[in-house]
Amino acid sequence: MKDKLVMPGDQLSTSEELLPGDGTYEEDGVIRAAIAGTYFVDEKYRKAKVKPVTSTPVLVKKGDIVIAEVAMAKTSMIIANVIHVIGKKRAVSGDTNGTIHVKEIANGYVKDASMEYKTGDLIRAKVIQVKPSIQLATKDRDLGAIKALCSKCRHYLVNKGNMLECEHCGNKEKRSIALDYGAIDLKKL
Repeated sequence: MKDKLVMPGDQLSTSEELLPGDGTYEEDGVIRAAIAGTYFVDEKYRKAKVKPVTSTPVLVKKGDIVIAEVAMAKTSMIIANVIHVIGKKRAVSGDTNGTIHVKEIANGYVKDASMEYKTGDLIRAKVIQVKPSIQLATKDRDLGAIKALCSKCRHYLVNKGNMLECEHCGNKEKRSIALDYGAIDLKKL
């Protein structure tokens, strides 16, 4: 039965022959598959293991670089939903609600966080804490807004030097932007 596709609950071995390993569990002396996958035996440690057939959901970890959408901008903080972890192909699972404290927005002094990001902006941020809540920072030059919406007409803003400008209504706005603002293809994330 080695290297065979197994389903959850399938009997793989007995606890007298092997130990339960990744993707397995023991029940009344019988080792069973806990997940759908390929069954194999780790000969070195004499363990029954099941390699999953599907990739595991992405959990946000400290140090990850993420894409987040600003849900609310307050004076002291930005509340954003993490929508993608850079370098991962699957959707983020678990808690995706993160905050950026005003002191984590830029290296210099920021008086009002709501002047740096607005609702609907997409930002690239670094995860600086996961427990008890996700905390983000945008202090590095490659972090910050990567796409921003005009607060008047909701069209995307274009980088025009030190200001962002709406080519639809002419509105000009300031944001804390990433070095590559506007250059990212969101479909390729």
